[in-house]
Amino acid sequence: MLALVGEKRNVIEGLLGRIMPMMSKVGLLVDNSSPTNMEQVYNILNSDERLSKNAVAAIMGNIDVETGGSFDFMQQQNKGPGYGLFQFEGIQRQEYDKFIKDNNLDDSAKSQIDYVMENIFGDKQNIVGQGNAKKIRDAFAGDVDTATEMFMTKFERPKDQSSKQINKRINKAKSIMDMFND
Repeated sequence: MLALVGEKRNVIEGLLGRIMPMMSKVGLLVDNSSPTNMEQVYNILNSDERLSKNAVAAIMGNIDVETGGSFDFMQQQNKGPGYGLFQFEGIQRQEYDKFIKDNNLDDSAKSQIDYVMENIFGDKQNIVGQGNAKKIRDAFAGDVDTATEMFMTKFERPKDQSSKQINKRINKAKSIMDMFND
């Protein structure tokens, strides 16, 4: 299964995600305690005290769209260079690779999130632009709609920034917020 990439991998992982919980209910699996990719990413983001619940949901909604719902930190863009939770490419990918090398880190969901947080709050704001980093931080203090849109337009910067794309990410963010509502 490791050789599968893109949409085929997403479909298989999506099916497994639906089948595995059913199997545990009928006693076919002994242990269902491992967190899903989504839960792992949520837990990492939620543990960052700089992030409000709206900010966590905004980032999660964007990751959901960027990874096609897999939340796989090794997600490779279908027919493109994007990689990881945030689909790093170009200068972002080069800077991320430098970040993990300079900090002696392994590539992981946590490393990718730590790198993004450095872009927004830390020493790497010059990569996203200090003005953009401030706009994202300010939006993170507001509602989930604004936070999601600002993270999309100022950090992710997808080619398609239409209102349809923004609304898709906002809807994902709100759905995730409801899912993890404490």
